[in-house]
Amino acid sequence: MRATIIASILGVLGFTTYSMPRSTHEVIFERIEVPVVVKEYIIVTYKVPLIIEVPRYHSEEPIIVRPRVRGKAPVDWDRIMMEGVKYFEGYKSKKYYCCAGVATIGYGCTKPAIVNKGSLSKSNALRILSNEITNVRARVRQAVTVDLTDNQLNALTSFAFNCGMTNLNNLISGPSRLNSGNYKSIEKLLPKYRMAGGKVREGLEKRRAWELSLWRGETNLPH
Repeated sequence: MRATIIASILGVLGFTTYSMPRSTHEVIFERIEVPVVVKEYIIVTYKVPLIIEVPRYHSEEPIIVRPRVRGKAPVDWDRIMMEGVKYFEGYKSKKYYCCAGVATIGYGCTKPAIVNKGSLSKSNALRILSNEITNVRARVRQAVTVDLTDNQLNALTSFAFNCGMTNLNNLISGPSRLNSGNYKSIEKLLPKYRMAGGKVREGLEKRRAWELSLWRGETNLPH
């Protein structure tokens, strides 16, 4: 009876099962946690049974029947944000000055110790960018005092990487702003950060528009 019930549950959840001869194998029931996408961007973890076919004789290898859960794969917001940052920053192997007059190299790296080397390979630029994004994301988490979805966190991380933590704090702090619980304030205030060197920059307008789409949960990459 127990095997029949569990086999039915496995069938509903989309598990692949098959029978083994009872004379050579015994069945052990374990429980594992499986993430299931129940809405477009929401993942709920269910505890479901996992059947492990264990041979009675040591000469045979155990056979594990792994689950296949139906539903959409979770969105990799970290990757989408990273691709967006790479697109807007662009890779430069040599030192240059951005529109704000800041010495830069690689993918938007402005650290003097790296910029002053004069050149930077693409592989090293990607490694530095990844480390900087990780650091900025951690600082954004500390600065924001309300709950964020992964896409919202990544939208603010992209913004903070480009505009700095001072501008992020101005964006989210104060009455009627994000840290006061007003999520809609981001859509109103974020587009205002479009100037560099005293001029409105088309590239920054496009960047803010893409970050807003990320904030809203849209998966489109910039182009």
